[in-house]
Amino acid sequence: MSHEAALTPRGRIRRERLLDAARDVFLEQGYAGASVNEVVARAGGSLATLYKQFGNKEGLFTAAMQHHIGTAWAVIEEGRLLRQAPEYVLFELGRRMLRLVFDPGVIRLVRGLAFEAERAPALGELFLSRGPDHARQALAGYLEDQVKSGGLALENPREAAGIFMGMLLGEWHINALLGRAQAIDDARCNARARRCVAIFLDGVVAKT
Repeated sequence: MSHEAALTPRGRIRRERLLDAARDVFLEQGYAGASVNEVVARAGGSLATLYKQFGNKEGLFTAAMQHHIGTAWAVIEEGRLLRQAPEYVLFELGRRMLRLVFDPGVIRLVRGLAFEAERAPALGELFLSRGPDHARQALAGYLEDQVKSGGLALENPREAAGIFMGMLLGEWHINALLGRAQAIDDARCNARARRCVAIFLDGVVAKT
C-alpha cells in the first residue's frame, strides 16, 4: 500500500494543501529558489510531515508537478470511462495542455530547469520523466486502445503521441521560452487544439 493510500481523510487534506502550496512556490520561485520552509509556511503543518510524505525537495517537486498536470491528462481516463469520441478527447487534452504549458509560471520553471540540468542532469531527467514523458505515455496508451478498437490506424502509437504533442506546442513553445511576447488566451488555445486534432486525425483515422 502506498503512503498516500494509507492517509486518513484529514491526512489527504493536509497533503493536498502541501501540494498546492508547493506548486505555487515552485512556479513563482523556480526549483533552485524554492524553499520547503516557504511551502510549510503557506500550507501549515510541519517540516516533519513534509519530509515524511515526500522524502526531500525533489520528491516534493515531483509530486507537486504531477498534481499540477493531472487535470490535463485526466481527460484521457475520462474519455475511456465515458467512451467519448477521440476528436473530443484529443481536443480536451490539447487545450488543457496548452493552457498548462504556457502558464507564465511554468515557462519560468522550465527555463530554470533547463539551466540547472547542465549542473544536475538528474533534475532535468526527473522533470521529463514525471512530466512530459508521463503525458506522452498516457496519450500513447489511449491511442493504442483506439487502434485495437479499430478507430485509428497507427503503426507506432508512442511516436504518434509525440507528434501530436509536438504539433500542439510547436513554435509557440520556443518563442515563449526565449521571451518572445505573445498573448496565448483560451480562444487561441482552443483554436490551435482544434486545428491540431483535425490535422492529426486526418492522417490516422481508420479508413473504411
